[in-house]
Amino acid sequence: MYQKRHVPSPRALPKTYRFLRLPLVIDVAPIVAEIEAADITWLPSQWKWHLGTSFCILRGGQERGWPGSRLTSGGGIDAPALAPLPRLCELLDTAFPARPVSAWLGLSPPDSRIHLHVDNTPHWDEHHRFHVPLITTPAARLCVAGRFLHLPAGTAWAFNNSVPHGAENLGSPRIHLMVDLPPVPSVEALVAAGTPEEGAKDPEAMARLSRDPMESLPETMKSDAYLLWRLAQQ
Repeated sequence: MYQKRHVPSPRALPKTYRFLRLPLVIDVAPIVAEIEAADITWLPSQWKWHLGTSFCILRGGQERGWPGSRLTSGGGIDAPALAPLPRLCELLDTAFPARPVSAWLGLSPPDSRIHLHVDNTPHWDEHHRFHVPLITTPAARLCVAGRFLHLPAGTAWAFNNSVPHGAENLGSPRIHLMVDLPPVPSVEALVAAGTPEEGAKDPEAMARLSRDPMESLPETMKSDAYLLWRLAQQ
């Protein structure tokens, strides 16, 4: 993988699963309608593995001077983008057994990839990552530790972001809601009730996700010296 070596937090969670389907059923239709009616500001990814994808921060920590920095600390602060999305706000506050400390929408356009990487901050080590697919097709798959799986819309999953993972979307635009949850007893009980799924091997897709993400750096980013420096530090 093309990233700096990560030393896990001493409080890193023992995530023993790849994909864990949770016993939650979420009605995503009103959420999707609300998102489609809203004037969402999509930010280009600020991590080199996610180049070509975009995100919208809903909840996180304090801004640290660059887009996306709110997601590295998980302070539980609602971002301005959440204000015009009351149904989505209600979902964040009621659907899970604890209040998410960070939450965001991830948009993967057609023929986009998230290259293999490990999420590498103490916050990400110490929290469970949940995915709720909102808009997707079978051609959109996540990859964890060498296995690929499509997550259907309206389902909820614990997703191991502490091992090499990525994604590929060969279909129409895909939007997932992602949240980080603290390891309080109610969240741990939900995780324990989940059903593990291993996914399938796909050597050709693995080869695509294993390439250096900087190879696909858009021309518009190559003139931003600070951005290039920050990507090199990742």
